[in-house]
Amino acid sequence: MATSAPLDRDAIVEAAVDITRHAGLSALTMRAVGARFGVTAMALYRHVANREELVRLVANQIGTLVRPQVPDDADWHDRARAWAVAQRAVLRQHPGVAAWLMQNGPAGTEAYRLLELLTASLADAELDDATVARGSALIMSWTFSRISIEDSADARRAADQPSRAGAFVTGLDQIDPTEHPTAARVGPTFFTLGMEEIFDTGLDWILAGIGVSAGRVPEEPPSAQPPDARSPLDRAVERSGDARRTVTQET
Repeated sequence: MATSAPLDRDAIVEAAVDITRHAGLSALTMRAVGARFGVTAMALYRHVANREELVRLVANQIGTLVRPQVPDDADWHDRARAWAVAQRAVLRQHPGVAAWLMQNGPAGTEAYRLLELLTASLADAELDDATVARGSALIMSWTFSRISIEDSADARRAADQPSRAGAFVTGLDQIDPTEHPTAARVGPTFFTLGMEEIFDTGLDWILAGIGVSAGRVPEEPPSAQPPDARSPLDRAVERSGDARRTVTQET
């Protein structure tokens, strides 16, 4: 249904973001946006140069929605983790944008606001700049790549394509467990790990590794300290394992 909103740059971007949210970035075309206003695609070119520019505007606008929620006194670990969680929450609502960002880089000024939030959180762990850069790259790469994989899995299900994980699980019945004993034993778990569990585990392990480099792995509150005084890495592993497993998700 056509909107009665005036046809200007802001309205076009708003409509494009809405299309992306409901149908994914692949559905964002100049014709689809024009239909929102009851005009042809050609009418949009007075306000945006082409689809490439529109996608950049959309990606930048979506970036404004990423607002990590942490207390004012949160430590570097919680701030970095909140950054990744907030990115995933917003980008998963706009399928295809994470993959576009991986392929095309910064879409606008919001990318640098978000980069500042992430790098500043690691800098507060008193890491040198080179380590801050490497740690930020790890967190960012993990976050965007996992979101892209999850978006792809959703698209496969929406298209009624066979489950990639399901095919692997079925294939386990055909391998010789004496030849591949570990794969046979671990495979059923490996191929049915849920999206949330994989994301949280990887993120926690990356943060734990950064913490070891900084010598600043956050401690649990005293009431939660385990009697066996496990290492911070072990505790991070356990926290990540608390995520809910969804066996039908792709890996």
